[in-house]
Amino acid sequence: MKPLRPYVYYAYYNWISDNGNTPYLLVNCNYPDVDVPVEFIRDGKIILNISQRSIGQYVVDDEAIRFSARFQGMLRDIYIPFGATEALYAQESGDGILFQEESYYSEQAYLERSKQLCESTAEKKVVKKKSSHLKLVK
Repeated sequence: MKPLRPYVYYAYYNWISDNGNTPYLLVNCNYPDVDVPVEFIRDGKIILNISQRSIGQYVVDDEAIRFSARFQGMLRDIYIPFGATEALYAQESGDGILFQEESYYSEQAYLERSKQLCESTAEKKVVKKKSSHLKLVK
């Protein structure tokens, strides 16, 4: 079966937003490939405001959450693998969810998927270019 976390994330994100609250995401910054501003990490974690008015270029799939946001006036691209997400909650009320552990998002499983993706991408790049059958006529 597909992993549960993205579905739960979508449901809670929409529920928090639809109720006029601000969704905050708690992220474990020690998870592989997390790309967030290091100057805002505290005790290996970061809390991000992910409201629609605060972020741009928002993309969510089964593997990660990507968006751009301003930190001290500078636009930064953010990348958060789903395995690094620990909680999603409303800033105003504290209502939300702590994500359960899923073997699909263990660090080892994530690194294996990343390695396979890199290998398949490298194989595609090795394809030799065919020579053209066209000739230059003067």
